[in-house]
Amino acid sequence: MMLEVTRDVVSDLWPLYRSGEASADSRALVDKFLAENSTFAATLQESVNLSGAMPGLRLSPDAERRLLDDARQRARLKLLVIGGSIALGGLILLAVFGGALFIAARNFG
Repeated sequence: MMLEVTRDVVSDLWPLYRSGEASADSRALVDKFLAENSTFAATLQESVNLSGAMPGLRLSPDAERRLLDDARQRARLKLLVIGGSIALGGLILLAVFGGALFIAARNFG
């Protein structure tokens, strides 16, 4: 059974095609589709030209390390806040039940 190749399929394959990571079969499929659909080929080429106008973000290894360390520190802080909130909630719950048991024992005992 042959599946129909659509613009969506070619759009999905386009990043792999552009990076050279697509298989030979996928490259042939994209080449054939674009040869038959010059308008869509021009649209894809225009997207390549636009992406070239926006430089990619390049960070030094030191900057990447600082960003990673900062993200880890924030994650640790979130865990401490969440853990502290759970512990505090447990203590409050324990105090409420303990107080209720104390009052019940005092009234019935």
